[in-house]
Parts: sequence; C-alpha cells; structure tokens
Amino acid sequence: MGGTANIRPFAPDFWSGPLVASGAPGSYSADSLSVDGATYISWAVLNDSRSNIDRTFFIDVSVNGLVAGRWQIEGVEANQLLSAADWEELSERVRLQPGRNTLKLVIDPTDLIPETDENDNVYEAEFTWEPPSSASPTPTPTPGKLPDLAPSVPEGWTDSLIATSYRGDKMDGPLSVDVPTYVRYGLRNGGLASFERTIWAYIYLDGVLVSAQAGSGLLAEETVGSSEWAELSDAIHITPGVHTLRLEVDATDLIDEADEGNNVIEKEFTWGMGGVPSKPAVVLPPAPTAPAPLALPNLTPGWRLGWDGPIMASHQPGTFLYGPLSVEKDPFIDVVVHNASIVDTTASFTVDLYFDGVLVHTFDFPEGMESNRLWWDQDWDGLAQKTRISEGPHTLKMVIDPDNVVKEANEDDNVYEVTLTWGAGAVDSLPPIAYTTQELKEKLADLPALIETRRPAVSPGKRDYTQEVLDVTDAGYFLLTGKSLRDERVNIYLLNRDEYLAWIDDHYAERFALNEASEGAALLDERERLKTRSAGLEVSRFGKIAVVVDAERGVADVIGSLVHELGHMRQELLNPAQGDGATPSSQRKGLQEAQAQQFERAFWLALEELTGMELLSYPDHRGLRDLIGISFDSWFAYPYQDEHFLGYLVQWLSVMDDPNLTELKQEVTTHGRLGWRSSLALYYYLVGMPAEAIEAYVDLRLQAIPAYAEAIKALTSGRLVAGLHPDSEGSPGLREPGLLAP
Repeated sequence: MGGTANIRPFAPDFWSGPLVASGAPGSYSADSLSVDGATYISWAVLNDSRSNIDRTFFIDVSVNGLVAGRWQIEGVEANQLLSAADWEELSERVRLQPGRNTLKLVIDPTDLIPETDENDNVYEAEFTWEPPSSASPTPTPTPGKLPDLAPSVPEGWTDSLIATSYRGDKMDGPLSVDVPTYVRYGLRNGGLASFERTIWAYIYLDGVLVSAQAGSGLLAEETVGSSEWAELSDAIHITPGVHTLRLEVDATDLIDEADEGNNVIEKEFTWGMGGVPSKPAVVLPPAPTAPAPLALPNLTPGWRLGWDGPIMASHQPGTFLYGPLSVEKDPFIDVVVHNASIVDTTASFTVDLYFDGVLVHTFDFPEGMESNRLWWDQDWDGLAQKTRISEGPHTLKMVIDPDNVVKEANEDDNVYEVTLTWGAGAVDSLPPIAYTTQELKEKLADLPALIETRRPAVSPGKRDYTQEVLDVTDAGYFLLTGKSLRDERVNIYLLNRDEYLAWIDDHYAERFALNEASEGAALLDERERLKTRSAGLEVSRFGKIAVVVDAERGVADVIGSLVHELGHMRQELLNPAQGDGATPSSQRKGLQEAQAQQFERAFWLALEELTGMELLSYPDHRGLRDLIGISFDSWFAYPYQDEHFLGYLVQWLSVMDDPNLTELKQEVTTHGRLGWRSSLALYYYLVGMPAEAIEAYVDLRLQAIPAYAEAIKALTSGRLVAGLHPDSEGSPGLREPGLLAP
C-alpha cells in the first residue's frame, strides 16, 4: 500500500535545477567546472504533501551511475524543503573525468518511505568538466608497483564477508529479519605499494547500496578487518528468504591498482523469522600433550656435532669427516651408535657393517650402553683386506643389533647407509669456494623480480624458488663472511608449511625421548610456541647445524628468515659459549636475537650497495609511523616481554650507550642508520661478548632507556621518506630490518 507523503526533487528560486554542480560556492548554476579544481554540489528536495515523514531515509548523489555521496535524513515535515548546499567532497569520493558526466539525485534509494508516487524520486543532469590545467601529468608507477585491493580474510576470521546474529563473531551465523544482523568485512592491499588515500567499501543487498564505509590507506601487504555494522535493517527492508550481500572494495575507483578485477565478493545468506538459536559453545580441539618418556632403550645410528654422520670414511685418521677417497689408499672407517633413550641397556649386542651389501665387519658391545650416550669405533682399517674397492660409488651400511637381542622402544631405526665415491689416483680436497664481484652480481641478477614476487618460495604444486633463494643468500653471505654457504657445515631446509611443522614435531620427538617426564611440559610449550610463532629455527641435528625455514611465504620474507637464522648459526660457530646451555636467560636470548637481527640488516645493506637497488626505503606513511611509535613505546615499557623485541632494544642501546661503540653512535646519529660494514661490526661485537658478561651487559644497557627513548624513535621515524615514489618502496617483508634496527 502506498503512503500519504511524497518527496520529490525540487529546484528553489534562482537554482538551475534540483541538482547543481558548480566551480564556486554559493553558485547554483553550472559554471567553471574542472577536474583539478573544486566542485560544489547542491541539491534540494520537497515533501510535496500534507503528511510528515517521521522516519529515517537516504538521499544519494551519483556520478555516471556510481554513488558518490549519501545523506541520512531523519525525517521531513509536510511541505518542507530540504537541501544541501556547496558539498565539496565529490572529488574526494570519485575520480572525475574530463568531458560530460551525468549526475543523478536519488531520493529514498533503499525504499524505506511509502509514497503516493514512487516514480518521481530521481533527477539527473549532465555537466561538463574541463581537463586539468597542468600540462605535465604526475608520473605513475610501473604496473607491478601498485596497490592491489581485494576482499581478504583477516587472521581468526572464516571469510572476507561475514553476516551473523551473534555480536562479535567472525564467522557466519544464523540470520533473522526479527533480530539485528551484524555485518563485517576484511580487505587487503596485496600489492607492492602503500598508499594513504581514503578507501571506500560499499555493501549492497540484492544490488541496492546499503552502506558506504570509508577507511584510511593501507600499507603494502596489510590486511584489516572492519568493525561490525549493525544497521542493515535500518537501511533497507529485509524480507524472509535468500538475499545476496555484495562487497566492493575501492568502490569509487580512487586507487590505481595492479588488478582492478578482484575488488568484489558476493555471498548468499538466508534470513528467517523469529529468534535465532543461542550461540553454541565453542568446542576447542584437545590440547596437545607431551608423549610419555621411553620405557625401553633405543639404539640408533649416532650423530655428533662436527662429525659427518654415523658412518664416515677417509684416508686421514682421527678426522670423523668424509674425505676424498682413492682406490690406491686404504680407508679408515668410523662408526657411531647412540642410545637415544633415558633407559640404559645392559645386554650385549653387535653392529654389522656392510659394503655393497656384503658383511665386512661386526662390532661387539659386550657391556651394553648407558642412556643418551654415543659410542663410536674409530679408524677401523680392515675394509681393504675384506673386499676389493673399485673406482666409483659404493654403499656402506650399518645394522645395529641385527639379532634383536635388545628389546627397544623402536626396532625400525637401526639401519643407516651412505653412498661414497672412490676415485683413481691422487684425490685432493677441493679449495674453498670464492666468488668475484661479477659472479656475485650474476647470482643477484634476479633479485629485483624475486623481491617483488608475491608467490610463496615453496608451495605444493607451484613454482619452487629454492635455488633462487639459496643463490641470493649465498651471495650476501659471502659478502659478509668471505665464505660460501656451500663450505659451511650447515643443512638448510626450505619447507612448505606442513613440512615445516612436521620437521619440528620430528625434532622434538627426539628431544622428548632424551628427557625425563618432568621436562615434558616445558618442551611441549616450546614446541607449540615454535609451531605457532616462528618462521624459522636453527638447531644442531644430524651432525651439523640445521637451519629450517617455513618457506610457504613470500620470497623476500623467506630470504630474510634464512639470513636471520644464519646469523644465529655464525654465533654458534664463532662463540658457542654464548649458547643458553642448561640455564637460559632472557638477556641471553635477547642478545642472540640482536645479533641475528643485525646480521640480517647487514645482509640487505650489503646487497643494496652491490646492486644499487633500494631495498630498505619506505614512505612516510601513517601506518609505518604507527608501527615505529607503538612498537618502541611497548618495548620500552616492557623490555622483557619477548626476546625478539628485546633484541631490537639491545642493538639500539648498545650503539647509543656503550662507550666502546662511540664511532657507531656518531654514524647513526649523523646519517640515521649504520652502513653495512658498521652493521656487521656491531654483529661481531655482540657475538664476541664473553658468555658470563651477557646478563650484566643487557641489564646495564636497559637502564639507559629513559635517556635515549625519544632519540631512538626520532632516528627511526627519520628514515621514512616523504613523497617516496612507489617504484622505490622496499619489500613489506623487509620493514623490520629496514626500520627497527640501527
């Protein structure tokens, strides 16, 4: 049934129409419109009836079919004129194009008011805007260095567009026309450039605009979630049944994007009638538990840090390393066995050694093995007497307890084999790998494309960037250390997410087996913390240092994580006494993080100098100013809340407060940052610190927070570049080393 009121467009005296666009305020006829000048919009409507309108409704102004402004009207009396004059936000809401553009005034676009005439609610007119007066347009960034806005799923949400009747939920829930509907959405700037211009997100129900929400600009790779919007039923009448919600990000096309085709998501929802069920209780998955300690011994091939494995062969006695092998010399064989359990075995057992599948020797263990002990037989020299060794590859295999005399926790891990190659004549050790400057530049030739790719470095079914990551890392590592990674005793694992979590589980299974039940809870907490919060780790395993990285992330992030862990590795190699040992402390963890963070920063600075690329430059953006201010204020207030945060404080306070580092202080206060050689010098200074001095050193540095807090924030913020061209913006994955370290 129609209503008794009727509201329609109305042209007041001296107005050229009910909707006017003008280049000057107070003018109600079209004149002097230019896309780079101010535009003033005025509109007027009349309640052309004897009935008051006493409920909320909307009035829209659109440009070429795109809603640019919406006014919420809280009712209008009978025969009353309602107007808005000199609204000047049009150019901030839409991108005006030179030439003729159609403006439309729409009254009650969501059909909230019953009227006697529903067909007189629209007025439209054409207006002409002149081109910009500036002859030289602003240069635009390359297509790859643009923002890219799209609906996205924030962490902890189930989708990018949520509708529910449960306040505070971040997942879809039941809906009813008789209870409030809560709508929220997530969006992401997945591009390589940050921006600060306003973003408009429009929400439509069945094609009708119901909400226009503004947000501030986003950093590259920043994801945000909106607050709840609960006014859907106030904006439009909802009937029971199926309806479509649609979200448009950058709905008014103000942002130049790398991809303009991914801004929309649509979902169907069903509204019922009456109440909705009570919110169901959240059922949490069972908490992980520590495995029970082993109740039996477990004999396994043994690995000792610094040795090459459970079976080693060389021509040099006492080395415990693989050496170049020649058929003209007798080899020495080393074999290592481990009781990987907290339970002793007193039973005697044997270990068989095979060469190309033929048993060549048996080692006897007449007294068994104590718990968590390594046993090795060194420099057995009988292989040449037991078999003829020919040129080429041969397999050595050990079988522990082949007669199953010892009852073990695991009977399936008693075998180990390795294939080694024998040459003819004199076989020399290979010299250390060295690179020329040109060779390093060739290794880094693909760095620009790698830094800008948004693909994960390692992901099932997708292109694998492992070799590219290792080439870049090897080049930077050589610049910092003079050594190739290929000459270091390190195993590097770049894994997808599932493999990374499985590797951690496997590593901790070994640790659980070698610790009493009283240590289980602490180990479990450590494991779960790594799985949920870490991007990489560095541990001793399989005779070498293992550096493991979750590589199902952006390439720049993965390189950074790998280099960070290599910084930890260098500390282990150069000053192992700094390790936590049996009594870890927050100070030691913080100092070790400071080292790795500074090693990573030195790496990127060295690559900048060699390649001429701008890797660590960032725009003067609100989000980055907030990142710096909030981060440092939190760290200053609670320095021991996290070892990674403490690491940044240790770096800054060492440079600013340590009397031995006055030259570094002068450099950072003069230039705002350390160069890569000074950065590396800070790393080695911290790595060289005696283990017994760490706690006192860190505590003393933290006492200087009040003296240097504001200076540190100012120096960090001073790195942000006003007017930075998007092509020069550094990778989002490098913001922390670029901004938060001295």
